[in-house]
Amino acid sequence: MSAKEKGKFEDLAKGDKVRYEREMKTYIPPKGEKGGKRKKDPNAPKRPPSAFFLFCSENRPQIKNDTPGLSIGDTAKKLGELWSEQTPKDKQPFEQKAAKLKEKYEKDVAAYRAKGSSDVGKKIPGRPASSKKKVEPEDDDDEEDEE
Repeated sequence: MSAKEKGKFEDLAKGDKVRYEREMKTYIPPKGEKGGKRKKDPNAPKRPPSAFFLFCSENRPQIKNDTPGLSIGDTAKKLGELWSEQTPKDKQPFEQKAAKLKEKYEKDVAAYRAKGSSDVGKKIPGRPASSKKKVEPEDDDDEEDEE
């Protein structure tokens, strides 16, 4: 491309840059609610471990004693290999225990939801793009309770 042809595009780019800067001076971003991450309710029941995790928690100390220099990842691989070598008959006690824990968890979740969860599990709005201040939560409800 010749310098004359290039100059034409450079002039267009300069004009476009001036227009962009002028528009950005008056631009106000929309104040929509941004999707915040949901906070986990500390009072919510914990999910139950699977049969494999129950197997791991039972067999991990034995593997650590047998091979003390094994890294965490290698220990997990070894446990995975042992689990896959187990027969369905050997896996059955872990699966039964996991099923019992799952039933208990489902009952706990039902009771937790029936009781009503707090506002902790709801989405929190993201902070506005223009504000740099920390927003403190309002505690209007606490003042009414004290009267």
